Amino acid sequence: MRFVNLVVITSAENEDVIKNIAKDCGADGATVIQGRGSNSGAKKSFFSLTFEGNQTIVNYVLEEKLSKKVLKALNKKVVDNELSCVAFTMPISHIVGLDREVLKKFEDTIKKEDDL
Repeated sequence: MRFVNLVVITSAENEDVIKNIAKDCGADGATVIQGRGSNSGAKKSFFSLTFEGNQTIVNYVLEEKLSKKVLKALNKKVVDNELSCVAFTMPISHIVGLDREVLKKFEDTIKKEDDL
């Protein structure tokens, strides 16, 4: 079983949308990090206040097949102009500490997909 880190970077107001899309695909247990973007372009200002916007980074540790399912769902929303985000995966070569119930769920999902 291969795991990946699915990283989704989006504006803070899209956090719940991202988590709901992932949940609908079967992904659960995200780690959310708040941050600010660093843009080399012109900064927006309003009454001399500079606005760079808050960003949210949503991280999932997922089985590789599940991550592809989530990426496809996110891509559909991006292509349809319903969502603005950047999403990518990074391979995980070693992992410890995953909940045994999570591992069992992944194994059961893989077995069902292999039976199809």
